[in-house]
Amino acid sequence: MKVSMHDFIRRFTMRLIALALLAVASAAATAGSVDINLSNHTIEAQYATAAGSAEFTAGGLYNEDQKDWAINVGLLAAGDTQVAGSRLDAGLGGKLYAVHVSDKDLMALGLGGRLRWFPGNGSFAVGGHAFYAPTVVTFVDGDRFVDLGLRAEVELVRNSTLYVGYRWMRADLNNQTRPYVDKGAFVGVQIGF
Repeated sequence: MKVSMHDFIRRFTMRLIALALLAVASAAATAGSVDINLSNHTIEAQYATAAGSAEFTAGGLYNEDQKDWAINVGLLAAGDTQVAGSRLDAGLGGKLYAVHVSDKDLMALGLGGRLRWFPGNGSFAVGGHAFYAPTVVTFVDGDRFVDLGLRAEVELVRNSTLYVGYRWMRADLNNQTRPYVDKGAFVGVQIGF
């Protein structure tokens, strides 16, 4: 029985969502965080939890204007350290992405990380993330994939953070186009538990 590429992507995406939901359900008793951000036309949600000395993440983004979306699961070696009276919180690893952009589908394994700097170890932080998937690990209709973001945040009350940021999520497709899944400013909250 021959399976079309569209059916393969759809099945893989459903399995990826099921895996993420199972991971979230199994990690419900452990510490973690939920992060939700919005712009005029986009919603993004991320869940993160400790997995030994690493951090497991699962999330998704939907752009209502363009009907584009991206889901991801990731594993990062994560930790924090004190540097000159300030705190650095960082993670380094990879994320597996399933993306629909400009009526094309792609899968990608992005390597990269995230970094947050808390000057003076206070409640204000600046940070960002960067994940890149070159041609060798980008499949289906894609050639490359980039997920970049910057943000400034402040912890309003314990374990509740309000932030503003800017995101660039772009795919290089095999039809020689470079559409953005999303690009623009957002505001969000992160709640730790």
